[in-house]
Amino acid sequence: MSRTALVTGAASGMGRIVAQRLAAAGWQVAAVDLNADGLAATAARSPNTHTYECDVSDAAQVRAVVEKVRSELGTIDRLVHAAGMCHVHASVLDHDVAQIRKMIDVNYIGTVNLCQAVIPAMKDAGAGTVVLFASVAGWLPSPGMAGYTASKHAVIGFADSLSYELHDSGVRLLVLCPPMVETPFLDAVRDENASVLGGAGGVTPEFVVDTLEKALAKPKSPLYVFPGQARPAYYMRRFLPGVARAIVRRTIHPTG
Repeated sequence: MSRTALVTGAASGMGRIVAQRLAAAGWQVAAVDLNADGLAATAARSPNTHTYECDVSDAAQVRAVVEKVRSELGTIDRLVHAAGMCHVHASVLDHDVAQIRKMIDVNYIGTVNLCQAVIPAMKDAGAGTVVLFASVAGWLPSPGMAGYTASKHAVIGFADSLSYELHDSGVRLLVLCPPMVETPFLDAVRDENASVLGGAGGVTPEFVVDTLEKALAKPKSPLYVFPGQARPAYYMRRFLPGVARAIVRRTIHPTG
């Protein structure tokens, strides 16, 4: 029986890789993004990948796309919500509030919109898998990233609360918290203000998706998935917060 996955952020980066791998494994994939050209590239040579343009921060658009996917592809068995955006600035005290609001709308409200549109039917069916993309930045704040960190911290808080509602429902929830990942997303951050990254590079998107797939392959796995150096960063922030703050202060000095 064919299974259907809805993947947001599917026009590039990790969302594209997830969509392409699911399609290669025989899933019917609803690839969702605002970037029509990127979606076309994701779906190239993949007859079971279907593209849908949508602004995830718009609840009405999300509901309409979800309804269209169900009418065209059937029950949504897996949601992978990878869509997100980032703006950085040397100081949050003069960061354009409109940019901060947009990050909240896309990264956090977008998550709420997708979950509200997709999960109730999964609960009714007693089956389904939901993967939400957060970030280790939601656990380990750093200078220049206050707006983005706040939006991802909101995703983590939302997912934690949602996990209680989904307990024993048959719907599985995983929250992916990657470190920096070498994707067009990170390239855009570098173009805007590379100093907020402290000169550090990221892991490959393939590595992050590999880690996610390993977690999904286990019948039971922790709510949060921390690829690579994200795990020690999380533990350091949790158990040695003073050390974490000292390292961040020493390594990251935003300018501009």
